[in-house]
This record gives sequence, structure tokens and C-alpha cells, in this order.
Amino acid sequence: MKFIVLALFCAIAFAAAQQEQPQIEEALRFRREANPQGSIRAEVQKPLGGPDRRPSIDVDVQRRVYENNGLTADAYGGLNIRPGMQAQPHAGIRFEKEYSNGRLGGFGAVQRGPGGRPDPIFGIRGDWRFRRSAEEVADEVEQQ
Repeated sequence: MKFIVLALFCAIAFAAAQQEQPQIEEALRFRREANPQGSIRAEVQKPLGGPDRRPSIDVDVQRRVYENNGLTADAYGGLNIRPGMQAQPHAGIRFEKEYSNGRLGGFGAVQRGPGGRPDPIFGIRGDWRFRRSAEEVADEVEQQ
């Protein structure tokens, strides 16, 4: 009798295990990266001259959106805070291409302008290093 009850219990357990179990929804989780690319940046500027010498504070959240062969692009967004004024939101993108003797980059951003209209801002920049190789310097020293 015990053997029949035990066999029946095992058959029921086996049949129950074969049925699909309902999926339990997990809470939304974000995978952590081994090398996180996001950052928070704060920058304070205080003009030393001019009619408006109040400091301004920029608080931005940055995220790398592209990186390949020396070309990088970062998206950012945040607030510009000035004393006595409302905080102005802004968003934009920075890009930069690295070369062997310098780099070339630029940015594009938009912020709220007069009357609440979007005010776009664009710019470019470049850094170049001009230096002689060690062989050229050694040749000059030998000639002297």
C-alpha cells in the first residue's frame, strides 16, 4: 500500500513538473557595465570683469554615445544656474577626432533663449602639436 501511494505521489509530482510554470515578472533592472561611460560634471565660472560679475554654475550629465578609431561623441544635458535667475536647461552633443599630432572637435547645443524659444549654439575647435622628432634634434646637436 505504501509503495502504491509513493508511486502515485511521484507520478503527480512528475506530471506537475512537466506543466509550464507561470512566469514571474522581475523588477526592472539595469545591467551595470564593467567600464561605465556616464559622468556628472559641474563647472563654476566667475567673470573677473564686465558689468555682470555673478558666478554661473553648469551641472551636466554626460554619456558616451560613440567611440571608434579615435572618433568619440558624447551627449550631455543639464542646467545652467545663475543667481537671481531661473535655471536654464540645455542639451547637446560633443564630438572629437584624435589624430597623431592633434585633435579636431566641435559641439552643438540648444538652450532656452529669450521668450522661451530654443536657441542653438554651434562651435568647432582644434588642438595641434608641432614638435620635432628626437632624430632631428640629435642631428642638430651633432652638427654643432
